[in-house]
Amino acid sequence: MKRDATITRTAASLWASVRDPVLALAEELAQRRVATGRPPLTLRLRASGIEVWAVADPAKPLITATGRPADALRTVCASLSGRPGADMALELAADQAVTRQITLPAQPPDVLRAIIRNKVEGLAPWPLAQCLWGMRVKPATGDGRQVVVDVAVLSRALLVEFVNRLQAAGAAVRALSVRLPDGQEIAIDFGGEDVRRTARLRAGRLARIVAVVLVCAAVAGLAMIYRSSSALWRLEADTAAITASLRGEGGGQGETPLVASANTMLQARRVRSPAVAVLNELSAVLPDTVYLDALVLSGDKLEMKGRGSDIPSLIAILEASPLFSEVNFASATERETDSQSNAFALTARLEPAAAGAASP
Repeated sequence: MKRDATITRTAASLWASVRDPVLALAEELAQRRVATGRPPLTLRLRASGIEVWAVADPAKPLITATGRPADALRTVCASLSGRPGADMALELAADQAVTRQITLPAQPPDVLRAIIRNKVEGLAPWPLAQCLWGMRVKPATGDGRQVVVDVAVLSRALLVEFVNRLQAAGAAVRALSVRLPDGQEIAIDFGGEDVRRTARLRAGRLARIVAVVLVCAAVAGLAMIYRSSSALWRLEADTAAITASLRGEGGGQGETPLVASANTMLQARRVRSPAVAVLNELSAVLPDTVYLDALVLSGDKLEMKGRGSDIPSLIAILEASPLFSEVNFASATERETDSQSNAFALTARLEPAAAGAASP
């Protein structure tokens, strides 16, 4: 049982060390396999109708169908039925999608993508699983520390129905985008998440199997070492150290090192206010316009994160409490345009508790 547990922990450690580069490589290879370049045809969907353009001949559309999108699509499908195997890019006008512009602090692309993904469900009337979305990032005018992110969100269910009807007519949609009023496009991740997820799952399973095989081979090769005298020596040394600790050798003042350590921890708890008292004090002094997302109490240091309005006044409010001192912002506040509130992070030091009020 102990050997099985050791193998499992070692395999997990080996997998953790190679996990990120292996999964990143798997995603990149999967994306390269599905990348086919710009399709030869572009279908432009507008509220007034549909146009099909050839990339090789941008002078005039190959197919024009007016009317509501559903009616125009029938006309387009009938025209495409004589062109089997046509690959195309689907381009929607901005009024056919939910579009928003968000200003954020400059971050690496992966971080910005994660932030926008968390905001997508709040921007669109559909659940996140039913959304197809994309974004375009550009520097904020006059402020190099911020970026402007254009976001476009589409209904997955409506797009799937649209794509299925085109496929039934012999056309395959290979790319999807939304054209903004300024003429720029936002590429929509159409199937990319599924490709990346499948690649990560396959790579993860394969890497775990390889890690277990390598660890098993290493354990078999080191079995004799575990039975050698060096292992016995380490065991004896550990036993001697524990025995000396329990006997108090070198502990001083009649205390063993273990007892001294326990007394130190107990003394630290005696001089600190109880966690319940801290929570009660925060509930009493914080304004109704402020709420907390996270609260961390470590020794006499308190860290809190939250959202609200009139954030600068919090330092004075907390400093006025007998429980807190050295109150400072841990980072700059961030304005959230959606909720019209400011996100903040504060640190404070707990004052020693009054006699009889410390943690037990």
